[in-house]
Amino acid sequence: MAAEFQLGDYILVQDGRTLEIFHRGLSESSRYHVVFLGVDVQPHGDGFKVRLGVRRGDDQVIGGVRLKMNQEEFARFRDFIALAIAARDGASSLDESTPL
Repeated sequence: MAAEFQLGDYILVQDGRTLEIFHRGLSESSRYHVVFLGVDVQPHGDGFKVRLGVRRGDDQVIGGVRLKMNQEEFARFRDFIALAIAARDGASSLDESTPL
């Protein structure tokens, strides 16, 4: 069963080993196999800036989308994206020490 995360005009859908990003204003979506998925999180004021795209190396994310989240939104996002990261890394769970 697919998991969904909605933030503003975006809906992210994680289904097995695929993450798809939909935007209300666009007719096409972006799809990423979890093997290629990169997630970069940076603190921003009292929230976070999150970039989802293609992982290049261990510390670079290219393309994709950039999202700003408050603390509550980020907590929901972290639970959601843990599924994709676990699928990518072949792990069954994501603990607090696992980097995004």
